Order: sequence, then C-alpha cells, then structure tokens
Amino acid sequence: MIRPEQRAALRRLYNFRCGYCGVSEVDSGAELTVDHFQPRSQGGTDAVGNLVYCCHACNEYKGNYYQPETLERILHPLRDNLPEHMLEQEDGTLYALTPTGAFHIFHIAQLRLNRPTLIAHRLVERQLQLARQELLALRQRLAELRREEEEVRRQEEDLGRT
Repeated sequence: MIRPEQRAALRRLYNFRCGYCGVSEVDSGAELTVDHFQPRSQGGTDAVGNLVYCCHACNEYKGNYYQPETLERILHPLRDNLPEHMLEQEDGTLYALTPTGAFHIFHIAQLRLNRPTLIAHRLVERQLQLARQELLALRQRLAELRREEEEVRRQEEDLGRT
C-alpha cells in the first residue's frame, strides 16, 4: 500500500504528469494513478524507484506487462533515456529510433502512445510552449523599451537643464 506522503512525493517527482504519455493532472481533471513498473505479481515492490505516476489510460494499457531484459520492453520514464529511443515529429506522432522504442510506441497494446488524443495533446502542448516563449520575448522587449524610454527622458531632462 502506498502511503499518502509517498504518493505526494511521487506526484512532485513526475511534475504532476503521466510518466508514460506526459498528460498532466490539469489536462485529465484529476490526480493520476500509480503504476508498479515491475508489477507486484512479478515481484515488484512499493519502492519509489519501481513506481511510475501515470494516467489511468496508460496504467490500464500497460497492465502487468514487464519484460526488463528484452528489446520488447516498456521504457521506464526516469531510468531510460527516452530521446535515445524515440522522437516527437512535427505532426505530434512519436517516431521510433530503436527497436525498443518501436515496441514501446507501437507494438504493445498497453501504452498506445500514438493514439489520436495524445497526438492532439502533444500538438497543443507544443503550441502552448511556443506561445510562452513568444510571451517571454515580448516581455523582454517591453522591458528594453521601457529602459530606452527612461534613458530618453533623462537625456531630455539633462538638455532642459543646460
């Protein structure tokens, strides 16, 4: 049984997002679930390193699947280097870079990481990230313009005194 403080720490560790597909609590409208990466039925424990904070869909799709020593394995979100195995394309789909990445994305019924709703989610997240970057750039430019305006005022005041 996972203790409430352990669950809270796990939520923070995963930044309140599904470790498998990236959906946030805000996007799902609720707290997510906890998956035993190595299922308890196969000797897994409640140790933090074996727990993955994930959405209900990914938890359900993954089920009891666990094949740690094969190419046909699910990647662990914190222990595996995910960019080494897969790449997000412009259209929001994930592209496999390795056989393990292909299995993780496509060949298992469990995760279904290119399901239409996740592709749409990734595209919206990308648009939001771009909008945040543009907003930050605009704020920086506004601060520069205010500094320039203040400098012009000082120069005008200096000219008025002479």
